[in-house]
Amino acid sequence: MEYQITKILIISFFSSILILLFLNTRYIIFFKKFSKNKKILLNLFIYSFSSLTLIFINYLLSLNGLTSLIIFNAAIITLIYFELALYLEKVFWDDFLGNSLPKSINMLISFVVMMNFGYFTLMFYIKILDIDYFVTLVSL
Repeated sequence: MEYQITKILIISFFSSILILLFLNTRYIIFFKKFSKNKKILLNLFIYSFSSLTLIFINYLLSLNGLTSLIIFNAAIITLIYFELALYLEKVFWDDFLGNSLPKSINMLISFVVMMNFGYFTLMFYIKILDIDYFVTLVSL
């Protein structure tokens, strides 16, 4: 439990970056109407607000135990990467593969890629929090 606040800060800042990435890809039409300086200020506001909110929530959850902290962050990771997989299928794979594959194959590739990102992000969080992997599986 040493450096617990630092660990919570790292996880909260990384999750805030994921939230900002999600909002910028999901609501790209909303962000297009602003000038470059306004986009930077809006992104900075979103990042700082989500960081402060996640720091507060993660700290409260860490008081209950690290398992609840991991479950909450796993839920955030799952939602964000699921939405990014949908975005990846709609925007990237059609252009990259030249519409040569059916949409179902593109969707499958997107989910596999993004769920791997989610798994490795969760393993990063577990490593940051210095949780034994088998203890986490038993307690879940």
